[in-house]
Amino acid sequence: MENTMKIKEWINEKAPWLAVLYENKYFSAGYDKLAGLPPVKQKKVVTWFLMASISITFLYLLASYISLWSISSGTEEIYSMNNMILQYQKYRRDKSEELQLLNRNSQLAGTGQLKQVLLKAAGSAGISPRMIQVEERGEAGVGGGDSKKKEVKIKESTVSLQRVNLTQVSNYLKAIEYGTYNLSVSSIKIINDEKLRGYLTVDITVMAYLFEGDEG
Repeated sequence: MENTMKIKEWINEKAPWLAVLYENKYFSAGYDKLAGLPPVKQKKVVTWFLMASISITFLYLLASYISLWSISSGTEEIYSMNNMILQYQKYRRDKSEELQLLNRNSQLAGTGQLKQVLLKAAGSAGISPRMIQVEERGEAGVGGGDSKKKEVKIKESTVSLQRVNLTQVSNYLKAIEYGTYNLSVSSIKIINDEKLRGYLTVDITVMAYLFEGDEG
């Protein structure tokens, strides 16, 4: 009895919020029963009660941690999956744009079409028509030998620029590679003009892939 009174006094002094426990009628009944036990028995019961409380608290915290870890792991998986989906969508979008450009290149299949595009690009770069010469070569196939499919063709042109400055060359290359069609510069040779200081003579090889799908 004396020990239980000390416990009650300690709770009132150190943890008054726990007082609601022994004020509860069920707890009071248990407390009265505990008070009727011998001191040694009381000590064992109190020790068991404290150990049980600590164990329950530990199990609750462990379960909460496992639940939080599971939620966190699931969130990371969802984020990773969303990231993969976004990357796949970007890949499909980039491929779609690339195929559209390749399909658009079919407009260059006609004789002289690529030459006209390269001459027009020179005008947008501020290069005089007298300072450019374009030689268009025939198509060459790079596809397989399947007769049911049309092979991919390469159309190539050589561009010679005379008496142009570095800015004009830079603008011309941008007009070629970032224009309406999917063109690529396969080689470029730049030398200083022998007669006019600050001007250049430039030889450029431009390629266009003419992509066609399956035949019907």
